[in-house]
Amino acid sequence: MVASEVNALIKKLSPFMEEDSEIFRELMTFFGQGSKIDVHHGDLSKFLGCKRLYRVIRLKGESYKDCVYQLVDNYPEAMEALGMLRYYKAPAGPVRWEDVEKAEIAMGQELTMAAYGWMPDAWTLFEKGEDHADAEQHELVAILAFDLGD
Repeated sequence: MVASEVNALIKKLSPFMEEDSEIFRELMTFFGQGSKIDVHHGDLSKFLGCKRLYRVIRLKGESYKDCVYQLVDNYPEAMEALGMLRYYKAPAGPVRWEDVEKAEIAMGQELTMAAYGWMPDAWTLFEKGEDHADAEQHELVAILAFDLGD
């Protein structure tokens, strides 16, 4: 899906979301082009629901797994989210898929401690170029949806 289609879909599903908001920009990144893993665009309609509050959490660490543990330890409210879309930013150089897999296993193991049913629960990965300011850092960007209630 091209950027204009993602933009139109976000506006259709969440007409009051401002285009210059952090959430809008991160959704455009997540569902835009350039990721190493295809994302399912049906997750966007699951993520953008009525009476929801959104939050973006950005983490940097020595590994993807380190970023996951920071999310779990420092942002316990993330475990209460209705849905989570997340993407990793790979340091310059070849992607080490086994490290991404370890992070996702760690995420799953941590989440078994708390009852969770994120809808959607999706992730992808982007590569950083060598000219990126933090070219050696691993990064995790979590986009969370919370229920505002009645």
